[in-house]
Amino acid sequence: MARPYGDPVEIITAPVPAQSPFIPADAKIVVGAVAPASPDPIPIVLLPGFEYRMREWRHPTTHEIHWQLERRKSAQHGDDDE
Repeated sequence: MARPYGDPVEIITAPVPAQSPFIPADAKIVVGAVAPASPDPIPIVLLPGFEYRMREWRHPTTHEIHWQLERRKSAQHGDDDE
């Protein structure tokens, strides 16, 4: 059985500070993750043994785009994923 992603965290993004012909004008950079205990975004730490994916999420009322980082335990060699 496939391992589900869990522990979603909202990602704070900001406009890219420099312009480049290789970076689209509406591209964003990751500033950090939201945390209730901190007024500023917290740096994201990626732990070994996990797989990560970012997922776009649109707020149902404001329709603003938000990003969530999700993680799951990595499949180890020899594990059944079916």
